[in-house]
Amino acid sequence: MRLPLCLAATALALAACTSSTTADTPASPAGPPADGGSYTSPRDIVAKMKTAGVDCPDYTIIAKPTNARELANCMDGNLVISIFETEGDVQANVDMHRETAKMIDGPVNMLTGRNWSVYYDDPAALQKAKTVLGGTLIAEPAAQ
Repeated sequence: MRLPLCLAATALALAACTSSTTADTPASPAGPPADGGSYTSPRDIVAKMKTAGVDCPDYTIIAKPTNARELANCMDGNLVISIFETEGDVQANVDMHRETAKMIDGPVNMLTGRNWSVYYDDPAALQKAKTVLGGTLIAEPAAQ
């Protein structure tokens, strides 16, 4: 009689510990970081985008880029991936794209993270990429 009583008490105590631990521990967020996180290489971003169905078969590193630590592009669709030193550099890149778009009456389609940006002329593909990269989607139509 004593053994079943001990087993029942142990099971009850374990259930109480497990349920209080579960209730006190917040669930981990599903999906990518809201701010897009940081990356060390454009290749990592290309790999993530591929999981969302945005492919870059002709990925090419741009040697000695200006205004970025690392730069790569995919000729198919004019996709450009930049890795920057600081978040301020990311914002400067966004501002440059906006100024260029004003001069040519073109749109701005970008996805940005803490130290990276993806510029692409396909806003639907950027939306797909956001599902795995997170970050901020910038989709501004051409000025009318």
